Amino acid sequence: MADENTDPQGGSGKLQKRGEELPGRKEATLSELCNPTFMRKYTDFESLEEFASESPWSMESKADFERIPDDPLAEYVNEHTIFADGNEMMRRSAQEVLAERLGL
Repeated sequence: MADENTDPQGGSGKLQKRGEELPGRKEATLSELCNPTFMRKYTDFESLEEFASESPWSMESKADFERIPDDPLAEYVNEHTIFADGNEMMRRSAQEVLAERLGL
């Protein structure tokens, strides 16, 4: 049974409305997603820059990052964070940024 806070798809109607009312852009940069607080909390590193510089690959550009094979990158993330892979890490960081923007 739905109440005033939920919609038929099981999401929160009030949260969806708050999200739609957020001013400005809806996207977040990688630096916002992997901010120093997030990195200290969930990784062995103080910052995204340290995460990149300590890796065995060059991550100076998006193209550099895209050239890294998925399996070795997942292993690096798994070894140095609480996450199984980069996708899990990005999902958590996006959830935290969204929660902050919604004031939760």
